[in-house]
Amino acid sequence: MDKHQNNTLSKKAIVFFCPTKAWGGIEKNVRLRAEYFGNQGHEVHVVLLQNRFRERFEGLKNVHIKSINTRGGDLNFMVIIRYVRFLNRVKPHTVFSPLKRDWWLVTVSSSLSGVPNIVLYLGNRRKIRKGLKYHTVFNLLKAKMIVNCQALKRHLTSTTDYFTEKNLFQIYTGIPLPEMEGEVMDFREQLQLEKNTFIIGCVGWLNLRKGFDQLPDIARQLPNNFHFVHAGTGGFDLDIDQLLEQNAEVAHRIHFLGHQSNMDAFFRGLDVFLLCSRSESLANVLNEAMGHGKPIVATRAPGSDELLDDGVYGILTPVEDVAAMAKGILDIATGKVVFDPQLQRKRMAEHFSLTQMMKNYEAVFFDQSSR
Repeated sequence: MDKHQNNTLSKKAIVFFCPTKAWGGIEKNVRLRAEYFGNQGHEVHVVLLQNRFRERFEGLKNVHIKSINTRGGDLNFMVIIRYVRFLNRVKPHTVFSPLKRDWWLVTVSSSLSGVPNIVLYLGNRRKIRKGLKYHTVFNLLKAKMIVNCQALKRHLTSTTDYFTEKNLFQIYTGIPLPEMEGEVMDFREQLQLEKNTFIIGCVGWLNLRKGFDQLPDIARQLPNNFHFVHAGTGGFDLDIDQLLEQNAEVAHRIHFLGHQSNMDAFFRGLDVFLLCSRSESLANVLNEAMGHGKPIVATRAPGSDELLDDGVYGILTPVEDVAAMAKGILDIATGKVVFDPQLQRKRMAEHFSLTQMMKNYEAVFFDQSSR
């Protein structure tokens, strides 16, 4: 009998590999998945870097934490040996690796351990090069791939020959619909701003891909009482101190607030949400903003048009078009364009719910046709 056969259909072991140093949308979704499958009675293991985010998983039902000292590169055979020993002990039915950097090590280790179902995730448009490495991962070792929007699925099928309908699955990211009522972050009081200040919210890692270096140019095209508030850390290829120093005339209107422990309160305090990304794949923060019923201005990064239904539920602009972003914000502020918060929340509940996402993940994680 295969050593994994002793797992019943109703209760299986799942391993999530998430050895990352920064907490973002992918990591949030790993926690959501771990919590869901743990509550369903499955035995869930989450692999984390030592002293990184353990507290965010502790206390979750049926969720166990495996800490590792190093992530390792593709040729780090010691990491593979440690992973194989761990997987042989846990005997999972499915392993899930949401970070491209870990795909090779996780796939090889899982295959050596006889794991029946290897599932990888791509949450942003990235090039998957033709060559032995990915040929081995997808064609020889039969890893499956999940992407979170149709645009990314089309990108992969048009740029590589690794994927078919049998190993490439598109599942929209879902979130629990947030409560409209609750604590509200009063940015005007907190930042000592005038009562007529218009608050524009941004969320995400501080990197150039997210486009936050464009905020000064957008601010210049808006009235002086329009202020930006940003929540998030990580991805420090954007030097915010230098950015503000180089744009001193608008720096007082751009507030980088760092990590926020209560994001519901953050979203409730916004007048509009701005996604200014150069590259995305259905950004989680758009789901959150829409779930809070906030009007949205977003660049046409992959996935944005799918969530916003090509502009029905938010204003879409070309990527890097700061004039269009500023106009969109101004149109919302002046009431020229209005979005119904209840209709936005209804769209989230009907098409981007956590329940639907998890049902779709269950179908991939527990597919009995897996190898």
